[in-house]
Amino acid sequence: MAKEKTKTNIIESSKKFINEVWIELQKVNWTPRKQLIQATRVVILGTFLLAIYLFMADTAFSAVLKWFLELRL
Repeated sequence: MAKEKTKTNIIESSKKFINEVWIELQKVNWTPRKQLIQATRVVILGTFLLAIYLFMADTAFSAVLKWFLELRL
């Protein structure tokens, strides 16, 4: 009997939680679609530029390290 009461409490508390989450989500000030698209473009461009920079830095450091290791031989 105690297990049934616990199940009911879990189900009821879950319903209450989901309802409260929905109420809070309705209060959120969502970003306009145009601004969201613009921010996404900035992030993608920044990521692309950072990837290019890291590729170039890695290539340069690899070349310097390879040159340095060949000097020792």
